[in-house]
Amino acid sequence: MIRIYLIIVIVFSAFISYGQEGTIVFNRKYHWVNIASKLPYLSQEEKDRIQLTWGNDTDNKGEDFLLTFNTEGSLYTKKETEENYGYSWGEEDDIFIRNHKTKMTRDIRILLGKKYLIEDVIPKYKWKMLNELKEIAGYVCMKAETKDTVNNISIYAWFTDKIPVMSGPEGFSGLPGMILALDFNTDDVNIIATKVELVSDKAVILPLPKKIKGKNILYDEYNSRKKKHIQLSMEGRRNPFWEVRY
Repeated sequence: MIRIYLIIVIVFSAFISYGQEGTIVFNRKYHWVNIASKLPYLSQEEKDRIQLTWGNDTDNKGEDFLLTFNTEGSLYTKKETEENYGYSWGEEDDIFIRNHKTKMTRDIRILLGKKYLIEDVIPKYKWKMLNELKEIAGYVCMKAETKDTVNNISIYAWFTDKIPVMSGPEGFSGLPGMILALDFNTDDVNIIATKVELVSDKAVILPLPKKIKGKNILYDEYNSRKKKHIQLSMEGRRNPFWEVRY
C-alpha cells in the first residue's frame, strides 16, 4: 500500500511540474488606424481620411516578445533578433519581472523617456469569464475580460489550463492558466503566442539583465502619471499612444 501511494505521489508531482517552465514567443501588433478611429477629438471626416490613407494593414508584421518562466517567476521583454545583433536590453524596452512566490514585481517601465524601477505587489485584475473558445499555438484557450482603468478600455485574454502557470504577456496574470493572447480594445493592439516550448528535463533560467536600475516608483504613481499624460494629450488633440505603451 505504501509503495502504491509513493508511486501515485511521484506521478502526480511529475504531472504538476510539467508545463511550469519554458518559453513562449509572442507577436505584438499595434493597429494605429483602429486606435486613431477611437480618438474622441477627431471628427468623422478626419477618421475617414485616416482610414483611407493608412487603412492597409497587410504589411504589419508586429514585434516579437519573449516570456521566460519557471517555478520561481517570469520575465517578459522584447525578443532578441539577428537584426538587433543580440541586443535586447534597449533603453526603451519595458521588462516585466515577476516573482511568483513572493507575489512581487521588479519591473522596468519606460514612461515619456524616463526609466522607472517598480518593485511592488503584482497587480491584480478582476477577470470575467466568457463563454468562448479558440485554439492558439496548439492549445485550446478560454476567453476572459478585464477593464484597464488607466487607458479606459476593455482587455480580452485567452488562456489555457494546460499550462498550469498564472502568468502571461505584458505582466498580465490571475487566470487559472497561462495567457496566450491579449486583445486591447477590440483590435487596437493584439498580442498572440506563436511558439510555445515547455521544458521538463532541465531548469529554465530567467535571462535577467546584469543591471536593473531606474527611478523607484510604485504602480499607483506610475499609473497616475500615465493617466495624466493621456488626459492632457486628449485635451491637446494629440494621440497619447505615440509616446507611451498602450
